[in-house]
Amino acid sequence: MAGTIATIGAVTGVVGATAGVVQAVSQAAQAFWQPLRVTLSDNVEEIRDALNEAVQVLGSVRKDFETEVEKNKTKVPSRTYVEWRRRVMEIDGQVKDIIAEYNKESKEEVSFWFSSPRPDFREEMKKMHEKVIYLLRDSNEIRDKMLVDRAPEPVIKREGPDIRKFETLRKPLEKILGWLKRYKVKGIGIYGTVGIGKTTVMLNLNNHDQVATMFDIVIWLTVSKEESKENLKREHLLCTIAQRLKLTMAGTSNTDEVAQRIRTELKGKKYLLLLDDVKECLSLNEIGIPVSNNGSKIVLTTRMRHVCNNEMVDKAIKVAYLSPDESWKMFQDVLGSKKLIEDLIIGPLAWQVCRECSGLPLLIEKVANTFKLKNTENLWSEGLNSWRMWPREECKGIREMYELLRFCYNELGDDRYKKCFLYGALYPEDSDIHVDSLLECWAAEDLLGNGNDAKKVRVMMGDLILTRLKNVSLLEEGQSDYHVTMHKFIRQVALYISEDHPECRHLVETNKELTEPPDEESWSDKNRISLGDNKLDRLPDSPNCSMLSTLFLQNNSGLDIIPSAFFEHMINLRVLDLSQTGIISLPSSLSILIGLKVLHLNNCEQLVELPSYIVELVHLESLDIHGSGISSIPPLIEKLIFLKRLWVSFRTGNDTQGVSFNYDKISKLSRLEELVIDVKSTQQWTNEVVDNIMKEVAKLPKFERLKVCFPNGIVNVIEVAPKTVRILVPEATILLNYIRRSSWRAVRRIGQFRFFIGCQNSEYCQNPKFVGYRKYIKYCNGAGSDIPILEVLAEAEGFELVNHKYIKQLSDFGTTNLNNIQGILIEGCDAIETIMDTIGGELLPNLVQLFMKNLPMLKSIWKEGPLQPGSLTKLTTIVLSGCQILIKVFPLGAIQQLREIQYLKIEKCDEVEDIIPEADVVGNLPALPKLKELILLDMAKLSNICAIESLKWPSLEKLEIFGCPSLCRLPFNKGNSTYLERIEAEQEWWGALQWQNQEYKEGLENLCIFR
Repeated sequence: MAGTIATIGAVTGVVGATAGVVQAVSQAAQAFWQPLRVTLSDNVEEIRDALNEAVQVLGSVRKDFETEVEKNKTKVPSRTYVEWRRRVMEIDGQVKDIIAEYNKESKEEVSFWFSSPRPDFREEMKKMHEKVIYLLRDSNEIRDKMLVDRAPEPVIKREGPDIRKFETLRKPLEKILGWLKRYKVKGIGIYGTVGIGKTTVMLNLNNHDQVATMFDIVIWLTVSKEESKENLKREHLLCTIAQRLKLTMAGTSNTDEVAQRIRTELKGKKYLLLLDDVKECLSLNEIGIPVSNNGSKIVLTTRMRHVCNNEMVDKAIKVAYLSPDESWKMFQDVLGSKKLIEDLIIGPLAWQVCRECSGLPLLIEKVANTFKLKNTENLWSEGLNSWRMWPREECKGIREMYELLRFCYNELGDDRYKKCFLYGALYPEDSDIHVDSLLECWAAEDLLGNGNDAKKVRVMMGDLILTRLKNVSLLEEGQSDYHVTMHKFIRQVALYISEDHPECRHLVETNKELTEPPDEESWSDKNRISLGDNKLDRLPDSPNCSMLSTLFLQNNSGLDIIPSAFFEHMINLRVLDLSQTGIISLPSSLSILIGLKVLHLNNCEQLVELPSYIVELVHLESLDIHGSGISSIPPLIEKLIFLKRLWVSFRTGNDTQGVSFNYDKISKLSRLEELVIDVKSTQQWTNEVVDNIMKEVAKLPKFERLKVCFPNGIVNVIEVAPKTVRILVPEATILLNYIRRSSWRAVRRIGQFRFFIGCQNSEYCQNPKFVGYRKYIKYCNGAGSDIPILEVLAEAEGFELVNHKYIKQLSDFGTTNLNNIQGILIEGCDAIETIMDTIGGELLPNLVQLFMKNLPMLKSIWKEGPLQPGSLTKLTTIVLSGCQILIKVFPLGAIQQLREIQYLKIEKCDEVEDIIPEADVVGNLPALPKLKELILLDMAKLSNICAIESLKWPSLEKLEIFGCPSLCRLPFNKGNSTYLERIEAEQEWWGALQWQNQEYKEGLENLCIFR
């Protein structure tokens, strides 16, 4: 650390030399003026001469100082010196004027004997002489203060490509600029794979004209070295920031002291901190960056998606691959030769070279810079062939990208992560890989641990590896949440790395329009073969590949027959994918595959039945036959006693026509964990079908997940996670039937649950704040008295009632059934008039949050009358929105019992005129003593928050008011709302407010943020 901090000292070492020069000048000047007379006689002539002499000396000192200032290019004049020089210039002018005036009057011939220069010259010149002497003395004082370091520039422009022509890069930049203007957004993350353009986007952000006007200072900090898996050391980062701020740190060797100096320097400044290439979470406090609420921001780039999940990032944006047109534009820009592009032969070759770069900006730059040196057709043609043969043949321009990706691979560390990544390269180029299929293939190959490892450990490891590969951008999100994909170039690197890996003897020939399979000899020593996405119409008769564990033949639609002895020498095969082939039957040699764990036959439309020898696959764990010619559960399935995952279709030609689905076979699969059903339309997924299936799966001791795949999406009907049971059903009766037949027997025995009843494929909480409740119900589209829901509701903590057609008050569900509820949302219930009837015992004793939205008939939160003791004693949050006929927010007499309210938001309630009625205020007691945040939006008739302006608001911190034109007075002032920190409002509305005391307005205006 001492060496690093010494570097900071060296940067500012010139200060000592400069100060020495200035001191020498000052000392010489002092020696020069010290003999000057300080005490003057009364003789005006002598006073004039002394003044003239003193001001000339002062002028000489000034000129010496000016010369030194002009000579020094590293520093700037201090404010002290500038002010001293101004006073010197001023007195110099005054002295010249008075001496000139005195001399003029002395020389004039007058006719009267008593005429002489005016007597006040003496005193004026004495005073001026005194000022000059003081200024000369001051010159000695400022000798060490004359020059100071230049203030750091607000922005240091950095070289980088202009991205205005590339929408894929420009859009993230525009999005980030928008976020920088939002007060609540303090941290922004830019993420994506190697070479995608993250740093380029941030360079353009740094250089953007808007940024220069938004911040006092912009600090760029490269956080890690290219080939490192860690951030740079704290000392290095501190040194870089200190240099940017031009701090003098000579003699300081303590990192905490440096951090404190940086913190002090940035205090009060509105800064933008740009952190490039963050590899792991960074402590801003350790590098002296203060937490600020003045609009300061942080933007970071990272390959690691999880870095954007830390607390300092509020918004994250992924940089995508360039489109083909953008790639071509960038390639031409780097190439810089129209002649080459317009050449009839080289031009098309250049286009092909560009396509091979697959939209990666860094790769485009490297390759284009290499090819720009080629000026003949032969050189371009050879270069393209070399590029396509890479990495078997060296190709200039992409070695750096390869090394970066190889580093990313090595950085994975654990061999399990590496093997799973390399396995992903078996899938055809640009294909969407189904996550569940990938995980089960990893498990079948023992890449997640061997069969002796506990199942939970293997599942956890699979999720962990998948998340890590996505976080480091070696895998990308696919067409949906259920898919991932591997970029073409990354896949190419993975295949190359596989060649050096002894456990990866792969034969991969995909997307090559092969009509003939590779020769049998090439199969012999391979443990994994991938021939998917080709045009194969035949296979070898009986290839000798006893080591083969994975065989991918998917998407060869012309393949209709598999030779009868094809599988004879594949005794170790564990994964077989024949999906989307034209096969009409399975060969008898299939029975040899006793170790097979995964079999995919999905979308084999010509396959209408499974052969009897399918029962020989005694270790089969996953079978996928959805989209095939098999439209129900085959009876033979019950013999596959190790089956854990089954994906089937429930399809008929007529949407409403029934089919024998063999429901009873489901409960025979004692180890079944997951059932996925593919249906042609929602009409086939009737309540009867749902009930029948759920009754069967309820009997399975290890069952965890029931999914239904509709043409427009997937619905998770049942999901039994380690901690939470998640069920989506059309009605509560089906839910109770399932629970009563399961091992739980009763709702109260389920520790955590999320039940979605009648929600039409809606699997999410309406209100994100309800996610944290351990026992949650969302009940949608109810049309009557759904009595079975009462048993479920009695156990719930969070309850959302959405679009119920007839219910008039929530208490119709029974007040005792709501006693455990902590959060309630009621939305879109057209008939509801009130939430609770106050007649009876205590109401909602555990309720903490209450949200009411779009209730056109709501007249009151609860009916008039006092609340019973214990009612609503824990309520802290109330949100009212879109309740058009609601007039009173709080019924008379109720507000004094709502002592815990902290958050109150009311919007689009057109008839509300006041919030707290005057009649509800008791003496000087605060009506809402714990209220911290009050938000009032879009209420045209609101004229009063509270008529009593002396009412105290002892906890209020934030006030937000928009769209309330009739509200002309506020009941707040510095005396009754001492904790108020922030007011958000329209400036025009604020200016029109009426105030009893103008001082109140001025005091509160300092807290305002206008928008």
